Amino acid sequence: MATQSKEDIYFAVCNAILKMEVAKGHLAWTLSDISRESGVTRSLIYYYFGKEKKTALEEAYKFVISNFWNMERTKTMGIRDRLKQVLEDTKKMPFLFVLYYLEKNKEGEIGKMIRDAESMLLQALKKEFPKLSETQILEVYLKELGAITFQLPSEKVSDLFEDYISR
Repeated sequence: MATQSKEDIYFAVCNAILKMEVAKGHLAWTLSDISRESGVTRSLIYYYFGKEKKTALEEAYKFVISNFWNMERTKTMGIRDRLKQVLEDTKKMPFLFVLYYLEKNKEGEIGKMIRDAESMLLQALKKEFPKLSETQILEVYLKELGAITFQLPSEKVSDLFEDYISR
């Protein structure tokens, strides 16, 4: 464990939290479940996430949203490369999309975080691809969601965005 970075630990714990949310239900898991599933000690989970399950779940969503939607815009990439990255991330965290779907339209903090992140992503995509109309930006995002649902192979990503290559 000592050789893992903070990001590796966060990823392992967040992935375990998302998996337990799907497998056991909303907050029906324990931090001991998360410890076993992630291979991270409870004391390290307490250190990074606190002792409250609700707080740990919110932190997991914040971490995942930040990375999945690239909210800090640390990874500037084209449309195709972005989708390839999203597909890769989704394979590593398969429970993310299930919870996205279940929580997106619910009232509450998690649903609001997801909706806010989507809105910020659409604005960021518009800045990165100024030649695309708002409708085309929405099409890109919807194609990404469809590709995730379909589990599109990476080699098919270029075909999906052929219309946007010259834009």
